[in-house]
Amino acid sequence: MTMSFRESQQLHKVCTIYENAVKIDTTNEELHSHLFMSYVRVGDFRSQQRAAMAIYKFAPKNPYYFWAVMSIVLQAKETEDTTKRNILLTLAQRMIDNFISENRMEAEQEARLYIMILELQEKWEDIIKFIESPLYGQLIPGSISQACIPYLKKLGRWKKVNILCKELLYDNLDRWDYYMPYFDSVFHLMKENSNEENIDDTAEKCHEFICQLVESMSSGRTLRGPYLARLELWKRLSVEGDPTALLGSALALCVQYLRVFASKPCAVPDLKVYLAMIPQEEREANCRDFLTCLGFDENSEPETMDDIQRHISCLTAWRLTAPRPGTTDALQLAATLRRHYLRSLEKNMIKYSTTEFCSADSYAILAAHHYFYAATEQKSSKPILEALCLLELVLLYSPANYHVKLLLVQLYHLLGNALAADSIYRRLELKHIQLVSLGWLHTARADAACVPTRALQLLADLRAFHTHHAKDQSIEHMTYAYKFGTFEKVVELRAWAARLEACALCAVSARRRDLLALLAAPAPPAPPAPLHAAHTDNRDLNIIVNWEPPELQDPDLRSRTFDQDMAYLRLTDALLSSVTLCTELAENKPIEEKMQHYEQLRTCVDTFSEAMEKCTEKYCVYEKITISGPFPSRIIGFVSSPVPYRELYSITLRMIGELSMNNTDKVHELCDQVVAIILISSKLIVQEIRYGAEDNGWSMRDRLESLSNYLQSIGVLTYLLGVCYEMITPTNTKKSKKKANRSVDQMQTIKLIDNINVTLQQAIASLEELMDLWPDYDFSVDLEEELTRMNINPTAPSPVENKLKLGLDKIIEDIQNILKRKTAYLKGLILNTNT
Repeated sequence: MTMSFRESQQLHKVCTIYENAVKIDTTNEELHSHLFMSYVRVGDFRSQQRAAMAIYKFAPKNPYYFWAVMSIVLQAKETEDTTKRNILLTLAQRMIDNFISENRMEAEQEARLYIMILELQEKWEDIIKFIESPLYGQLIPGSISQACIPYLKKLGRWKKVNILCKELLYDNLDRWDYYMPYFDSVFHLMKENSNEENIDDTAEKCHEFICQLVESMSSGRTLRGPYLARLELWKRLSVEGDPTALLGSALALCVQYLRVFASKPCAVPDLKVYLAMIPQEEREANCRDFLTCLGFDENSEPETMDDIQRHISCLTAWRLTAPRPGTTDALQLAATLRRHYLRSLEKNMIKYSTTEFCSADSYAILAAHHYFYAATEQKSSKPILEALCLLELVLLYSPANYHVKLLLVQLYHLLGNALAADSIYRRLELKHIQLVSLGWLHTARADAACVPTRALQLLADLRAFHTHHAKDQSIEHMTYAYKFGTFEKVVELRAWAARLEACALCAVSARRRDLLALLAAPAPPAPPAPLHAAHTDNRDLNIIVNWEPPELQDPDLRSRTFDQDMAYLRLTDALLSSVTLCTELAENKPIEEKMQHYEQLRTCVDTFSEAMEKCTEKYCVYEKITISGPFPSRIIGFVSSPVPYRELYSITLRMIGELSMNNTDKVHELCDQVVAIILISSKLIVQEIRYGAEDNGWSMRDRLESLSNYLQSIGVLTYLLGVCYEMITPTNTKKSKKKANRSVDQMQTIKLIDNINVTLQQAIASLEELMDLWPDYDFSVDLEEELTRMNINPTAPSPVENKLKLGLDKIIEDIQNILKRKTAYLKGLILNTNT
């Protein structure tokens, strides 16, 4: 019964059956435990507390007692009443104080729960006393000093923090989490002017301490921590002055760091944070110092894998500090980098591995970035094709290299071929939360790329994860946290579940899926779930490595694109809500009963219309395309399109509202307007995606996105026409097209609705003609010639041309099939045989 109720989401009934069970068997520990977990699933903290104490009375075990304490803490965190919160936290603290006085605490997590309670009350002194007590040392041995640091910082005891961090760093030279509080203490003490001998309260003392750490490293064991500490000190000192006299130039420190650690793949990612502190003019003037610091240049040919890694570190550091190259320089450098990769392949330095990356792969990745730079300057697809062929070759030998896969997905989408991107996306094997954090990469682009069938599958997978996690997975994780006593995880899991529940990507994807489903089949959509007051942005926008110099980084990219996605979410929500209200109005009910839905429809249409007007003003500027970020939001192409989508949707929806109220004159007027707008839209969409002499591959993505917006309107209009026929066809004549007794106004209404139908069919026919003439990619690359010249025979031919061709053919075929089905459906709706 429990399993049945859980699967059907009747969780309160699970509570009821266990409540009845424990009344019969009052001392059954297992039944009482299940009762407690049933309350956890419904989030009833008060009942959790009672259930836990009930078990503890006849089975006095620590876990049950602390279940009760944790339930009290959750009650305190949930309440907004400050007095009640303080009372509950005091009660929880006293309950544990009793255990401490009786020496009955047994586990580390019990101690951590006690600290959590004290943190919520901001009793920092009490926390430190508890950490320094013998009991804490017994439960959590070896962590007293580092455990005190956060609370000493809260109390402003910077001298103590300074001493503790220095002691810890002498024994742990590479622990960056010790360096940061150490620097915090130094800079606070510098303001106090304490001048104590054993306290580092000046920049000089701090630098001397770091130098001691560098010197204390044993020979052959070079650690990054002390070297990075000098860079961090330079960065902090540069905020209020010039630290050059003390530390030397930042450029020299960065070059020194690279010289020491270039053999590690993490060297340049470490440096990226600090390169921005070097003035741009100085950085660009001395950029080649990074390239040549180990005797390399861009044309060097390393002979070992270690030297390849060093060469790549020098190359990437150089690119991060140099000005962005022009088109010619970018193409030349890309060709050089490609040659380095192919030479490594020719000399058998690249070995096939299903699990490991090869250092030489980075040559190809960096080359792909420079091909992208050249392509964006030239607005040409040829450099992108070169990058795709090279990356597909890398993937043959390094199938586990996700950096290559991510770039391939992004570049295939840049050429508008979502099915080719999908072939790589499947190999990423994204699961669980990755569907959300990386949903922007492919799932959010699929419907805009005119692949409705695959887009529906991807959006369904995302919705399934979101629904399953909210209803089942997060709850079960919570029960495991109680079972294993990891009380900190209970709080984290609740916060995470709330964050995921309010996920903006999941909300907009759900609405996109419902609108896309109207294109696939005219089935009634479900009303959209209410929007959250504050949606969360869970995208991981750092997953693709970016080698842009600091001045070309876009710090507002995340917030700006999130704002655009939220605006598109509100538009699609208003549109979908209007469509579902039209479905409600089509029901055979008296006009008085429909009035509420009619007023709601008017409100939704007004909201949509006003939002479109505001968005047209706000999002009229086209976004710059980056290799590592999301493509421009769909709202930009939607509101800046010459097709009047605002009027097309608004007038059609208003017409259906008036039709449901039998406002005949208004309906006739709006029908004529709908016909006129459909005709105008049909001409404008042809102009928007017309074919010229420009590069077909480069413009493919924009053309397909424009087509996708128009196809969405066809799906919505087709469904709404079906709703119109539901309204104007009497129930007893729906199965027959024989003329019923109708008034003159009704006959005129039918004629006008049929006219809209025929006009929409003409628009679809015009679109079908357009699809018959859709251009192909212009495919020409130099890679195969270079492979032949170097006598390299890859294990398989480059799949790029085939993927692009088959992908585009499938896209066109799917659209043509959808349009044929729409035409057949519309023809089946016509009532006036003379139309």
